[in-house]
Amino acid sequence: MIASRFVGELVIIAIVALVIWFIGYAVKRGAAQGVAALGQVRQNGMPGRGLILASSVISVGTRVNGQRFEQRTMTIEVEVAGRAPYVIQGTFLIPRGLVEAIPGSSLELAVDPSAPNNIVVLGPGGFTGPWLNIGPPQPY
Repeated sequence: MIASRFVGELVIIAIVALVIWFIGYAVKRGAAQGVAALGQVRQNGMPGRGLILASSVISVGTRVNGQRFEQRTMTIEVEVAGRAPYVIQGTFLIPRGLVEAIPGSSLELAVDPSAPNNIVVLGPGGFTGPWLNIGPPQPY
């Protein structure tokens, strides 16, 4: 009776460990796909400007490829050359230490040409430097 109880507990522990591993694997795989998409928009996206209309007070610090970001919920007005300005809401990664994400702040953006709601914040408006691998500031 004691042996069967021990085996039952061992099976439960194994099942819990398997579920935890599966969740961790799924989260890691999703994060890797998100990082790849972020890099793709950063390299191939159209340059744009953003104006923060509203920003959550709460932010979460995170790292992507060793670079520090704040993850913050915001409403941004996006301007891309040759297109009408539009407003988007969502949770965005903000380069930490480069941008103060408060309403009224200007942002330098990369916008996915095929999905205009998919944007990457590059830095403060009017000043993306070579350390961001983007090049000189974009003209207004």
